[in-house]
Amino acid sequence: MTPGSFKLRHLRPANADMVEGFRDGYDLTAPEPSANRSASYRHGFMCGRLDQSNGEGSPGYEALKRMAEEAMDADARAILGGRG
Repeated sequence: MTPGSFKLRHLRPANADMVEGFRDGYDLTAPEPSANRSASYRHGFMCGRLDQSNGEGSPGYEALKRMAEEAMDADARAILGGRG
């Protein structure tokens, strides 16, 4: 890890898939996403649903932030074909 990379990693913004998933998840008539969607999309969808439920059952901010990082990392690995 290079100096400063920890700070930058935790400031990484949501990506377009995550935002699209959030919007779809906020729509309670939208179907649950299938495995053909990215991990970022599925995370955003879950957050949209949690937002609609007023946060009931939410794992909490720190856990959601960690889950978002894990989703983006999984998508990056998928793009790199498992490398990285």
